[in-house]
Amino acid sequence: MLGKLLKHEWIATVRRYGLFYLVLGAMTVLAVIVHAIPIENVFYKMGEGAFLVLYVLTLCGVIFCSTGMAVVRFYKNMVSDEGYLTFTLPAKVEHLVVAKLLVALCWQTITIVLSILSLLCVFVVGHVEWSTFSEIVSFLTKEMGMVLPVFFVMLLFSALYQTLQYYLSIAIGQLFGNYRIVASVIAYCAISFGLELFVVLVIAIICGIAGFMDAEFFIISLSDMTPLYIISILWMVLLAVVEFFVTCHLLKKKLNLN
Repeated sequence: MLGKLLKHEWIATVRRYGLFYLVLGAMTVLAVIVHAIPIENVFYKMGEGAFLVLYVLTLCGVIFCSTGMAVVRFYKNMVSDEGYLTFTLPAKVEHLVVAKLLVALCWQTITIVLSILSLLCVFVVGHVEWSTFSEIVSFLTKEMGMVLPVFFVMLLFSALYQTLQYYLSIAIGQLFGNYRIVASVIAYCAISFGLELFVVLVIAIICGIAGFMDAEFFIISLSDMTPLYIISILWMVLLAVVEFFVTCHLLKKKLNLN
């Protein structure tokens, strides 16, 4: 059943995400052309700057919509009137949540990759010699070592736990009847603030202990960041697991579609 849910969710979202990417692709091509034309004219440069601002806004909009689409679909399918139909399916609540989560993560990953490629096309390709670009990549790879792949893994888990945090907030919000949206926003803000406060307190405690140590304790290179990233990944995995099970519990035991 999970496979069917994944297939349905993918088909239901592919057109809208495809439209986002078509817009981003068109803006990227136009930005590359405008940015590459060697016209030394004040008015053209002003127009070029304005268009690049529009391109950046489009890029930010695509990234925002990629996440927003996942949140809106979860809300509509799970706790709005459509929830009556969703929960008549012969599928476990866990499977429903996992299907939406995996498809959302897939689209977010595609969005991040396309956004990076778009930025490279606009601001690097045609403006930086290939040999120079290769030297930069080689330097970063050598300097950062395993930090770079670990960093990208951390980004993936960050997207995972953030998406589940949205889902959890929506699940909490549905307990408040006609005030679901407001309650969901308040729940999200409260959860985010609570987690950030906890992290700040932990860092403060560590810094207090480290204050008795050598000042070099705080001086680390990029290659030394791997343990910190791994700790961050473990923390986000723990948060994601808790958020997943609490969300499923609320949707199974406390569902209120009235």
